Amino acid sequence: MDISVKKIELIEWLARLQDESLIEKIEMLRKGSIKDIYEQRIPKTIEDLEEKLDRSEQNIKTGKVFSQEDAESFFKTKFGK
Repeated sequence: MDISVKKIELIEWLARLQDESLIEKIEMLRKGSIKDIYEQRIPKTIEDLEEKLDRSEQNIKTGKVFSQEDAESFFKTKFGK
């Protein structure tokens, strides 16, 4: 089954769901996954931080950066706001 079909089925199921405790559990799961993603991006050691800084500096030197205007334009085009 295609992932987009699974997502639509899940959205439809959630829209009909009336069990508040189950909805709260799903919301906690969602918030936890967001927190996990955020924590994965944070350097855990000084070495990790230095490596991330080195990559950032290399990106700047090679021009792999975007201006604020570029970022705003991208998101306006993608999300229409």
